[in-house]
Amino acid sequence: MRGFLLIDKVAGISSFDVIRQLRKITGIKRIGHCGTLDPFATGLLICALGSYTRLNSLLEAREKSYQATLRLGQSTTTGDPEGEVEETASPNIERFDASAITAAALALQELPVPKYSAVKIQGQRAYKLMRQGVEVEIAPRAVQVHSFQFLNPEELSEQNPYLSYACTVSKGTYIRSLSIWIAAQMQTVAHTVSLRRTAIGDISVDAAVRLDEMTDWQSALVPCEKLFGHIPSKRLDAEQRKVLQHGQSVAVDMADAERIMVLNDMGEIETLGYIKDGNLHPKVNF
Repeated sequence: MRGFLLIDKVAGISSFDVIRQLRKITGIKRIGHCGTLDPFATGLLICALGSYTRLNSLLEAREKSYQATLRLGQSTTTGDPEGEVEETASPNIERFDASAITAAALALQELPVPKYSAVKIQGQRAYKLMRQGVEVEIAPRAVQVHSFQFLNPEELSEQNPYLSYACTVSKGTYIRSLSIWIAAQMQTVAHTVSLRRTAIGDISVDAAVRLDEMTDWQSALVPCEKLFGHIPSKRLDAEQRKVLQHGQSVAVDMADAERIMVLNDMGEIETLGYIKDGNLHPKVNF
């Protein structure tokens, strides 16, 4: 069995907890997700079943959309509600300039990676090392903010130091770091109190289902063409697909392409390949 499920993760569980639960629900051991969500975060988690886990990197590479709320004037060790309060300061509401911060956010080229993150350092997760008392150093990561908008600037006050925003960002952008950066523009500190992933590429969380509402997981499987509409695809007949499965190329009347999905009659991905000089060559067969 292979396929994809769109899960609307709830707060309080890790991304791997979702995988663990799906293994029990489906009876399939080989399951992976396309982009970690922190335990306090909610929203879209795309999960691949069976051999389709080999396609995870193609979905992980897509831009991600989020809605987040930060609390000004208070930082935590983890940058989210799960950490201990590290510093308190004035929220500096008078320094808030929505237009200036938005423009600066859209021009960002890099952001720090939280020390409490799933980034691996010499084979170990950074957050595990930090919990063991081992201080880690992680180089800033290149980022791109494709869109950015404050959602409730008129509600911001000394009595309500909470600021919400929506953004679409490149792979590897940590929203906890973006919240801290926003506060720094106001010369204060902050931490992210809520975070929801609303989309991965053009796949919306509106199409996802919560685990506790999943009654028939097979009917929840998402067609491959829905997830990979950004990658060229071609349906080939059984004989042509068999040739590709044996590692050989087939002639096609198509322009060169670095990546193309080969689909069977049911719309399932059977081969990931490339086209060069009128020939479709297999890279990965499923």
